[in-house]
Amino acid sequence: MISLPIILASSPPRNLCKPSTPQTPDSDQTRTTPLNKSPSLQLQSKTHISLTLSQTILLCSPVLASTEPFTSVSDQSTGRIDLESILITIDNFFNKYPFFVAGCTFIYLVVYPAVIFYLRKYKPISAMNAFRKLKSQPDSQLLDIRDEKTLASLASPSLKFLGKSSVQVPYSEEDESEFLKKVKGSFSDPENTVVCILDNFDGNSMKVAELLIENGFKEAYYIKGGARGKNGWLASQEELLPPPVHMYTTSKNAKSSSNSEASIVGTEN
Repeated sequence: MISLPIILASSPPRNLCKPSTPQTPDSDQTRTTPLNKSPSLQLQSKTHISLTLSQTILLCSPVLASTEPFTSVSDQSTGRIDLESILITIDNFFNKYPFFVAGCTFIYLVVYPAVIFYLRKYKPISAMNAFRKLKSQPDSQLLDIRDEKTLASLASPSLKFLGKSSVQVPYSEEDESEFLKKVKGSFSDPENTVVCILDNFDGNSMKVAELLIENGFKEAYYIKGGARGKNGWLASQEELLPPPVHMYTTSKNAKSSSNSEASIVGTEN
């Protein structure tokens, strides 16, 4: 006869806790009720979309696309700008896009000044080209801005054979308003007058040319080298200019005037 302890030992253990039966949702409700996302899942989804768009924009721009992450140029703890980070960022940009930087530098230093110089109405002109302009354009005039002492020792070019005369108005930087008033009074129609300005050199003549343009004259040219400078009127007249427009000292002016006027026909040919 088998004892009770042996029977209990041979029998399998039983689970004393009642198992919970899983509740399966209704199949009809599962098909009709949409799955509601939690707020955290929605936020993650929006963040992922934003990061994807940002990466797309950076990849489409060759200048903004970079394998290195952008570093903050300010100290977030103190709120101060980190100058070293700014300099490093600029240096990295220059090293990564040298042709872009070189192109911008060329435009700023060469193209832009050339365009401004070409478009402005006051420009330098050589003595030879000034003579050609005085000869070919009826509305062109020669303005001599040298002081009276200089004019007494070296007279202005004579333009008699062109049917014109040199206008002499000494320039004074301390009294530009009075100078401008005299210049305007010397020309009948300043708005349609082209002025070639002659000085001892070309320093003040450039200022006067700009001043005349700002006050309504049609065009203004300052003669490079002036009367006495390098490649100026005196230096060019022996080889490039006809004798009637040569500049002479006061002692020689009276003697040479008759000879100059007699040679007009020969020089024009």
